[in-house]
Amino acid sequence: MMGEKLITVLGITGTQHNQEGAGLGKEKWCNLRDRKDGDYTLYSKAYKFDSEPFTIRGQLVRPKTQVKVLGVIMDSGLKYKEHIARAATKGLKAVMELQRLRGLTPRTARQLFTATVAPVVDYASNVWMHACKYRRASPINRVQRIGANAIVGVFLTVATGVAEAEAHIAGAHERFWRRAIMMWTDLHTLPTTNPLRSATSRIRKFRRYNRSPFYEVAVALNEFPMEELETINPFTLAPWVARVQTIVNDGDNPETTQADLGWAVRTAVSSSARNGVVGVGGVIEIPASVRGGPKLERFSFTLGMRTEQNPFSGELAAMAYALRHLPDLEYRSVALLASNKAAVLTIRNPRQQSGQEYVGCIYDSINSLQVKRNVVAVVWIPTSAEHRLLKMAKKEARAASREGVVPARKFPRMRSTTLNIAQSGERTRKQLPDNVGRFSKKVDAALPGKHTRLLYDGLSRREASVLSQLRTRMARLNGYLFRIRVAVSQQCVCGQAI
Repeated sequence: MMGEKLITVLGITGTQHNQEGAGLGKEKWCNLRDRKDGDYTLYSKAYKFDSEPFTIRGQLVRPKTQVKVLGVIMDSGLKYKEHIARAATKGLKAVMELQRLRGLTPRTARQLFTATVAPVVDYASNVWMHACKYRRASPINRVQRIGANAIVGVFLTVATGVAEAEAHIAGAHERFWRRAIMMWTDLHTLPTTNPLRSATSRIRKFRRYNRSPFYEVAVALNEFPMEELETINPFTLAPWVARVQTIVNDGDNPETTQADLGWAVRTAVSSSARNGVVGVGGVIEIPASVRGGPKLERFSFTLGMRTEQNPFSGELAAMAYALRHLPDLEYRSVALLASNKAAVLTIRNPRQQSGQEYVGCIYDSINSLQVKRNVVAVVWIPTSAEHRLLKMAKKEARAASREGVVPARKFPRMRSTTLNIAQSGERTRKQLPDNVGRFSKKVDAALPGKHTRLLYDGLSRREASVLSQLRTRMARLNGYLFRIRVAVSQQCVCGQAI
């Protein structure tokens, strides 16, 4: 009964099944599982694979052992051997082109490697990174060594980890993990109506077989409460919604002095990140021309822990709070002062980024003010200007981030903060194996580290090549050339040294 239903769904008649020898019986269709929607799924195994073609609705179909989907070659066993080899071949071609460019400084060559070679190798690595281990990763490591040779001139016989440390480039495994962490984080910021968001709970479940490639990532990031992340929609505002007027100029510009007019309602906001928390604060100055003025109102509160929030989100939260707590105004000019330029630019042009909830609250408050014929402008004033109201707002923000304070309520975790912490944890675990680079560790015990970039960036290509070869003890001297059977003797030409 089950086989008849499947044949009917595929459009294969009983005559075709019997006469053409399609092999759609027990030998061909195996491991059928009845799903809730009434369809059936085929799970093929290698030892049950049949290479004979069969006919579906008059069209001849030839079984294949692999298929290319969106640039990824998937085989029947999901081992991705062909795709890893193809990615290594493309990466090798790109890095060889980089190696042909002579006279590049290490800084320029490193930037070209990051921009032209790494994306070619890393394409869709979230799908196949779990299969790129041990011997299958050797072609990828060869691309890394040639890239290090193009950057600082190390020999190709240097260990991959040492070459990457000298050239200050991220290892392939590190890049794969960073991309996987980013995608896993982005999945949890999708709206709840997105089917991929609901699939994350099934990925975390322990299964001995048919595990998701993201299961290893989910286990590694188990300590992060991803369910508390903010929701990021495809767009913050509709394209036809008018944007808020923002002024991002120097303090001496005449436009900025509009915020200092005595008849304008001015509010200044600030944020402070210290003692492991993020505090926000602000002041609202009501002029004498407004009913109930003149007066100066202050506010401050603790937004959250530093592992969940950042100064950028604190600035947006302070803006939303200040605009919502303005008095009832009509036909007034409202100036919102801030010293965080990134927050002001986000208000000018909101994108698909962190802080969308705060930006939405800001625009709702501004729309309510504009309905009553108020004019609102967001003004960026640099910290060096030492504005009086910004100083008071900063003082309130620092008071909200003093030692021992606890957030009064829970706000959504920022995607950018969580992503940076997760990726930084992967970077801190990076170190050379015990049996790799013994001489390099004696020369530089801090390998791998950022200091190698500062060490090589000020040198020319020739100088960097000499320095890297001396640091790795693999140089164009007879002592090493004899070891690799290039020179006939270890002695120098003068015959006095080895």
